[in-house]
Parts: sequence; C-alpha cells; structure tokens
Amino acid sequence: MTTGGDKKHRKGDSFEYRLLMAASLPIFLVAAIVGRVLPSGEHAVPGERLSVIGEARAAADTYVPFAFMG
Repeated sequence: MTTGGDKKHRKGDSFEYRLLMAASLPIFLVAAIVGRVLPSGEHAVPGERLSVIGEARAAADTYVPFAFMG
C-alpha cells in the first residue's frame, strides 16, 4: 500500500536517480512480462499481485538505489 510520503520522496529525487529509473523501467517491464508468461508462479513482490507496470516499478525501486551506494 502506498502512502502520501511517496510523492514527497519522488519530488526531491535527484536528476540522476530519475534518469536511471527512466532507463531501467523498460528493462524491468520486459522482465515482469516474461515472469508472467513463464509458469514459475513467483512475483516481484511476494504476497501481492500487482499490475505488470507495478511489478516493474517495484523492481526498479528495489535495484536502482544500489547504483548510488559507495
């Protein structure tokens, strides 16, 4: 479940973060579509059934911040 805090967080994001999100979202979208087609039955967010775009966004929100560590 998303809260109003997400909008505040997204508004203050740096340009580089938003650029990486925009560049990686299509990649994660393809991965989410392939994940739906394959009979594995696993989802990007365990316990929730999100839309394909929601799954791609959740995956990007998980992995893109690692680019800014270290």
